[in-house]
Amino acid sequence: MSEPLTLDPSQLPDISNLVLEDNTPLDSFINEKQQRLLTTVFYSGADTGITEPFIAAANVGLFSSIRQPGIAPDVFLSLNISGAEDWWAKKVRSYLFWEFGKPPEVVIEIVSPTPGNELGSKLIDYARMRIMYYVVYDPLQELGGEVLRVFELNGQAYAPKTDAWFPEVGLGLTLWQGEFENINATWLRWCYPSGNPIPTGDELSLQKDAQLSAKDAQLSAKDAQLSQTQAQLTEEQNRTKQAFLLAIELGLKLKFGDAGTALFEEISAISEVSKLQEIASILPAANNLDEIRQIYR
Repeated sequence: MSEPLTLDPSQLPDISNLVLEDNTPLDSFINEKQQRLLTTVFYSGADTGITEPFIAAANVGLFSSIRQPGIAPDVFLSLNISGAEDWWAKKVRSYLFWEFGKPPEVVIEIVSPTPGNELGSKLIDYARMRIMYYVVYDPLQELGGEVLRVFELNGQAYAPKTDAWFPEVGLGLTLWQGEFENINATWLRWCYPSGNPIPTGDELSLQKDAQLSAKDAQLSAKDAQLSQTQAQLTEEQNRTKQAFLLAIELGLKLKFGDAGTALFEEISAISEVSKLQEIASILPAANNLDEIRQIYR
């Protein structure tokens, strides 16, 4: 974590004449989408593993000192800070280090077709601000060399880092090929230790929809299986019923003649297989038809 700054309220500088906002427009729609992808994932309901308060923001000015001009990185992430109660107050509309108590852990610059001195003055300025990690994403390779460069503060200056994992944050960055807001491209994304990107809110919704669809499919398959089993049981029950009825019909006719045949018309209306089975079992020993009627009446 970045070291906290401690100032007595009497030491706070006068910022009444400090220019905190200049309304500088974004470079392009792609940059704007990339910035949003890097910030909204923290507020989309995904499990990032971050348990303390944080701010992830785009194009917000960072001011480490009243004597130095501010810098507005494309994206920054600051952990273990409390949000302001009144965001409209001038002292918290931008990220003043002495108000928030510490510098951010990570700043990210996205190089546009008009480079902004990302590997020159900004490299020096962010180091002066004591920001632990500085990331330069150069999707069009305007600066030549690597698409993704990561620097780690080493003493008073930055040293190149061989990976994009930030232990103090518990997250990393990865290049991901896929679709975001209807644009299929290579995107810079925050990721877990596994390298899997943190899902956006839309991706979480799609995952939940897919899980629900899978559950619905499983339930439909179980229902179909139950229906098939029930049909098989019903068919087997019908075969058993017909076998008992045939045995009863022959037995009544042979033993009681026409009177037995007349009684069979009543018995054939019985639907309970257990009753038919009982009649078939008692029929050979029955002395008269009343003994049989007592079984089902």
